Amino acid sequence: MLKKLTAMIGYALVFLTVVALLTSCSSEPSRPNIVIVVLDTVRLDYTGPGGATEQLTPALDGLAEEGTVFSLAWSNAPWTVPSHASMFSGLLPSSHKCTGRHFTFLSPTPTFAELLGESGYQTVAFFSNPWLSDRLTGMLRGFDERLVESGRGTEILTTVDQGGRRSVANVSTWLSERRDERPFLMFVNLLEPHLPYHPPADYRQARLSDIPRDYVVTTTMAHELNAGLRDPESFDFERMGRLYGGDVNTADRYLGELLRLLKEHGVYEDAVIVVTSDHGENLGDHGYMDHQFGVFASLIDVPLVVRAPVLLPPGTRDDPVMLTDIYDTVLDVAGIETGPDTPHSRSLLGSPADAARPQIAEYTGANPELVKHLNYLNPSHDTSRQEVAYAKVRVDSLEFTVGTDGSEELFDLKNDPGRERNLAPANPAAVGALLELLPAVRHAEGVEVEIDEEMREWLRSLGYIR
Repeated sequence: MLKKLTAMIGYALVFLTVVALLTSCSSEPSRPNIVIVVLDTVRLDYTGPGGATEQLTPALDGLAEEGTVFSLAWSNAPWTVPSHASMFSGLLPSSHKCTGRHFTFLSPTPTFAELLGESGYQTVAFFSNPWLSDRLTGMLRGFDERLVESGRGTEILTTVDQGGRRSVANVSTWLSERRDERPFLMFVNLLEPHLPYHPPADYRQARLSDIPRDYVVTTTMAHELNAGLRDPESFDFERMGRLYGGDVNTADRYLGELLRLLKEHGVYEDAVIVVTSDHGENLGDHGYMDHQFGVFASLIDVPLVVRAPVLLPPGTRDDPVMLTDIYDTVLDVAGIETGPDTPHSRSLLGSPADAARPQIAEYTGANPELVKHLNYLNPSHDTSRQEVAYAKVRVDSLEFTVGTDGSEELFDLKNDPGRERNLAPANPAAVGALLELLPAVRHAEGVEVEIDEEMREWLRSLGYIR
């Protein structure tokens, strides 16, 4: 009798095991949470993955040790609007047409947020950059929740806060109140490294004690340099870079707090986390401050770290990648097939790209409001150089830039990393071949947008318009 009962129990256990396996096989595979963090305006060379000599980004560096560093990542544009649009749509600026002249995001290609929302993901965005708002661009379409904060005007200078602290607090609240068991897509933009440069008091005391506490690098300084009102020799760019580095560190602190919150709420271990920057910053580079007027390496070389447990082996990859690749990567993580509409996007989860894969960045010229402001500051200043549109392509070690002013520059970065010898005049065949890889360099078409006074004041505080 005992032997018969033991056998029955054994059969029952086998049956339950088989049922469990069948149920497991037939159920939909689990999809990880996805977190995308943009450290707005962070240059690659001010980060650990970019070889910074001073440790400014310990949180990013720690994530890099767990994840994959993409050492040759390019932004597809040198400033917020077209760069984010490329990230969200997988398209180049010449295709999504969301630029400094017409910045409504009207791309017919669905964003990754729209596609993930349709597939069952919760979608939420936290930000303080006005260019991401519905009132200006409609950039965050597909995110069901959009929690915007603003740090502007004199508040920036007195509280040393561009909204990041409150954005992270909003993340904390959202995670605490979350009851939905569906996977989530979270986007966070941290604006702290943006002008003006004014690190917190504790950072100043620890690392900048030789700089007067009331010394702030303002947007006015940048405009005066860019308008030709002040000689570059009158600026202490080394000091300026140290203050900017302090703001980079502030953004990294908020990143560290965000990662801590994910761990505290038990959603870190299995999450796919992407941290990058939308563009860099000129700190006297090429005679400019801020992030306009070209497709310089100081603006389009960006950090990119991806932590994707199981999906992506940790380490460093030096294959050519772009921010457009985030689009296909997010869809790949979520198990959504990508179509042929995004030829300049490829999933980072796949094998490394061929070294000859073209990397492309585009700039349609300065926002007319910015040009007007420079003319207002200095009516005698010739802004024609600042209105030029550029496109840039890199194939292996060859880097080619063409402008609407007829300029052409071709450099072999392997043999000329300092970009001192322009090979374009002597190599018309190579120039022709590289031009074929670039969409037409022109002012993108789009829809003009009216800016209300409140939004105008917000943009004015960040130095975008007069």
